Amino acid sequence: MNDQEWTILGNVLLGAFLGVVGQLIRVVAGLKKQTDLADAAQQTLNQRFSAQQLFTSLGIAVAVGAIAGVLSSIQATDIRNEAAMLAVLGAGYSGTDFIEAFTKKALPGS
Repeated sequence: MNDQEWTILGNVLLGAFLGVVGQLIRVVAGLKKQTDLADAAQQTLNQRFSAQQLFTSLGIAVAVGAIAGVLSSIQATDIRNEAAMLAVLGAGYSGTDFIEAFTKKALPGS
C-alpha cells in the first residue's frame, strides 16, 4: 500500500472510531435517562435495557463515522485535527440518532 491508500484507510478507521465514541457519549446520556425512568416505574435498569439496541446503535455509529472518513478522503481533508475530530464525534452522536429515529418511523413493524 502506498501513502495515499494508508491515508484513506486511516481516515476511514479514525472516522469509524470517532463515530463510536460519539455514540458512546449518547449511550451514557441514554442510560442516565433509562435509570431515572426505571426508578420512577420501580423497575431495574436491566428490565429497560436492550443490548440488541445498544449494538445496533454502535454498528450504525461505525458506519456513520466511516462514511465521514470516506468523505474527508474524497475532499482531501485531514480529519486528524481537533475541529474535524469534533465534527466526526458529532456525526456519530447526531447521525446515529437521526438514522434510528428515521427507521423507527419509516420502517413497518419497528
